Amino acid sequence: MRTIKFSLLIAIGSLFASCESNTYADIFGYVENPTYEANIKPLMNAQCVSCHSTNGTESGSPLETYQEVVDYAESISCRLDGVSCGVMPQTGKLPQVQIDMFNAWVAQGLVQQ
Repeated sequence: MRTIKFSLLIAIGSLFASCESNTYADIFGYVENPTYEANIKPLMNAQCVSCHSTNGTESGSPLETYQEVVDYAESISCRLDGVSCGVMPQTGKLPQVQIDMFNAWVAQGLVQQ
């Protein structure tokens, strides 16, 4: 019985020792200098364009082009943060690393390419 307990203790210890803590930055990748073409456009296409397009439910505020995203950048940033403007997308808040990437893009001058 003592051998079984000892073996079980070793197995559990090994399990915990092999686990790593991953942050969103580790999982999704940290982007230090995001650009619209490489980083923001794919984010918009994946999270926003289904509603914010000429055929979407929010056709009055499309986010399909660079200029449209630039025109709404401050509003998008506020909605992604979800503190004072409501949360977007409607499915819930994005991972913080994606919000940080968008905010960095805005802060760094809305670089297109």
